[in-house]
Amino acid sequence: MTARTALLPLIALPLLLSACATPAQRITKNLTELGVSPRQAQCMGDRLGQRLSVGQLLRLQELTNIRMEKLQRMSIRQIADKLTDDKDPGLVAEFLRAGIGCAF
Repeated sequence: MTARTALLPLIALPLLLSACATPAQRITKNLTELGVSPRQAQCMGDRLGQRLSVGQLLRLQELTNIRMEKLQRMSIRQIADKLTDDKDPGLVAEFLRAGIGCAF
């Protein structure tokens, strides 16, 4: 076994673990990256992970890419504004419902 072969499991493990993350875990991570407090992001991730469709989850994921380009924190309201889409008003409603419910 070469040193390269021995390192393969160490390199592959984080990739496999990230692929196994639940929707709630991915939402929590993304919201934290957008600037939501870790406690509120965890609460919202748990709620939204159960309520959002796959398409809505993908839309939320897109915001992380927007934030990474600008390197700025976003408020719950700013995130909701970015999520606003006439084709899917339910996404913003669920997001704001979770944000308000997890604020306390």
